Amino acid sequence: MMGALQRSSTDLDAKQAIAIEIALKVGLVEKCEQHGCVYDAMNDFAMEDAIRCGDALMTGNDPLVAPFGGNRRRLRHAIENVRTGLPNCCDDCYYSQHQK
Repeated sequence: MMGALQRSSTDLDAKQAIAIEIALKVGLVEKCEQHGCVYDAMNDFAMEDAIRCGDALMTGNDPLVAPFGGNRRRLRHAIENVRTGLPNCCDDCYYSQHQK
């Protein structure tokens, strides 16, 4: 039972990583060059671009989206939820600037 639970968690992590990669491509989220953390770019207009990018990758049978097994709805759901829980800036940059 624990093995199946662990595989499920790993599968979800992989799918979340794919959604983040797509979101980074279109500017829905950004990655701090200094610290490597991902944060919400606060760009609501990029959501449509991210979904279109995911659809295009799915249509082209891109290996990046293979873990979704052709399920566009699940890919779209992962993209739509990619910003959940992300800060709107790099925490390390923010705290280092405000500790002076």
